[in-house]
Amino acid sequence: MISWFTYSLIATILFGVSTALYKLPFAKDVNRYAVGFWVLFVLEIFSLVFFFSQLTQFPGKILLWAGLWGVSFSLLILLQMFALSFVDTNTLFPITTSVSLILTVTFGVFFFSDRLYFLQVAGLLLTIIAVYLFLYRGGKLQYSRYVIGVGGVLVFLSVFNKIIQKIVADGYNIQEFQVYQYLFGILSSLIIFFVSKKEISFKKLFGRKQINLGVLIGIPSFFGTYALLLALTKGPFTLVMALHSQYVFVTAITGFFLFKEQFSSRKIFALVLSVCAILLIRLGEFL
Repeated sequence: MISWFTYSLIATILFGVSTALYKLPFAKDVNRYAVGFWVLFVLEIFSLVFFFSQLTQFPGKILLWAGLWGVSFSLLILLQMFALSFVDTNTLFPITTSVSLILTVTFGVFFFSDRLYFLQVAGLLLTIIAVYLFLYRGGKLQYSRYVIGVGGVLVFLSVFNKIIQKIVADGYNIQEFQVYQYLFGILSSLIIFFVSKKEISFKKLFGRKQINLGVLIGIPSFFGTYALLLALTKGPFTLVMALHSQYVFVTAITGFFLFKEQFSSRKIFALVLSVCAILLIRLGEFL
């Protein structure tokens, strides 16, 4: 039987690759709203192919959780694509993920009865230091308050999505949930697309580049998300999310090869601290 650790590791790798690809709309000068729609469309198609047999006649409360997740996830995708037009992947995701990790672990302790050990507390402190190094240089913010604000919204949406995934993994059919969550994501992304355009342009929505990027991002995202849900059905919320947070390392490497993003010594040190923090939180469970 595959362990939660293996599922979480698979999710980490696939999620790391897919999030790095979120920069492609900016790099290729393609409408990010259209790409976001096609990402969710691909996710929905894969869900129907694999999980259609899991649909029930009366889904009940799962629709509520799927709706909340789908809307917030579509917003998360678009905001990440937007933020990557200002900062590199090896900066954005270590910052947002590190802060999300602190909030996720805290939530796990208070609401899911996860225990917090000494090494895990040390890991959280390292996370705070890493975030400071990413955000500040010479005692001053390296980014505008607007960009920081966008990052704050990303953190909130990320934690919100993870909490919903845990709730669903504990009490609902995760396969059925995936079908509905992406359906709501598609609907919300369509609304965002048309609201963002003064003139409705189906050419921008159905362009070949937009579709190709949606497929490229959507495939690893689908299998990564499913692997994460499987991990949450088997393992403790705090540890699964702590291991999953290491996707920032995969994202940084992918961004280096795809977009030639450079690593300053400060970024490397902060990234190493982030990874060490996650490892401490992981190891704390065994001591």
